[in-house]
Amino acid sequence: MSPPRSGGGSVLPLANRIVRLGGAGAGAVLLVLCAVVTQAVQSPPGRPAAAPEPASKRTRPARAPRGARPATTTAKTAPLVRTVRTAVLRQRSAIARREFGGRAPAAPTVLLSRADAAKGWAFGSSVIAPPAGVDAPPDASLFIARHVKNGWQVSVTGTPAFAAFARRAPSDVVPDGERALLAKYGKAAVSGAATGLELPWGPGRPWTMRPAGDPRAIAFAGGDGRVLAPGPGRLYRLCSRTSGHAMLLLIHPNGLASTFSRLSAPTAVKDGGAVRTGAYLGTTGRGLPCSPRQAAGPASVVFGLLSGGQPAALNGVRIGGWTLQVAASGRAVAATRSGVRVRQGDPLPDLGGGAAPTPAPSPSPASPSASPPPAAT
Repeated sequence: MSPPRSGGGSVLPLANRIVRLGGAGAGAVLLVLCAVVTQAVQSPPGRPAAAPEPASKRTRPARAPRGARPATTTAKTAPLVRTVRTAVLRQRSAIARREFGGRAPAAPTVLLSRADAAKGWAFGSSVIAPPAGVDAPPDASLFIARHVKNGWQVSVTGTPAFAAFARRAPSDVVPDGERALLAKYGKAAVSGAATGLELPWGPGRPWTMRPAGDPRAIAFAGGDGRVLAPGPGRLYRLCSRTSGHAMLLLIHPNGLASTFSRLSAPTAVKDGGAVRTGAYLGTTGRGLPCSPRQAAGPASVVFGLLSGGQPAALNGVRIGGWTLQVAASGRAVAATRSGVRVRQGDPLPDLGGGAAPTPAPSPSPASPSASPPPAAT
């Protein structure tokens, strides 16, 4: 019986190459073919797989911190939010315009995570969403703000002031466990094509690649729908803390960051919390980040990388044991060093990070003096 066909129908030509491959190449082909059968059994066409309850500690959603409560916008934080929006547009509008094909960016969504009113410092995230009809990843950044005599000074990811503010901010705004990582974030972090990251669903399981319409993003769907951390790092929320239109930023120890959007049921790990490889991040969904709109097609997660605080092209990047080949249109192929190729729509197993494991960052010390985090949109 022929193996099930999927997507672009490249499985049979792939099988025909087994006889011309030796050793590791043949093993990788067989793994892909097994993935075809596995996915055909686990995920019937046209019917998204349900996400079961966590089965192990490694992928269990973290519990919300005790005493945590939804943050609110107040009259005191409104001037800061306005200043952050102005600063983000001043420092990121040229980047966003380039990412959005020349379209003018709209006002960013601002999410305040921590503030110390007495010391006059604040920390949070900002996102400039793409205009309607533009297939591009949102422009995401972090900011640190300091109150001075004449108002707020705001430093945004990618500027020299951001690293300086990260080193100077009080520990209830930038905890000591995050300080060095945030100071490193925003500097170019990709060394060649290697990332040392897994694919965001765990080794050996088959998912499928789907086009995201942009060479700096790729969608993944399938399996049990559970999105897992592809490497260790610290987690930050973008746009919203609620389910459905959430976007997560995971900064890895080398300063490289990965992003995840269209997530449902996002993890309850607090902003800046340390996560390990394989930690639960959320489940696949259809909600566009920072937008009330829904994406067409099956539930998925859209994955991207940031280097130097800016979206990095995925073409040539190695992740999960595969080298991605992503065209300007967003169409993607994954290939191994031995020559095995998997097209979008066909099962893609995670072959692992291909690098020695990087220790997870140490947890941030609790700070009893920290103010409840305000938030705004």
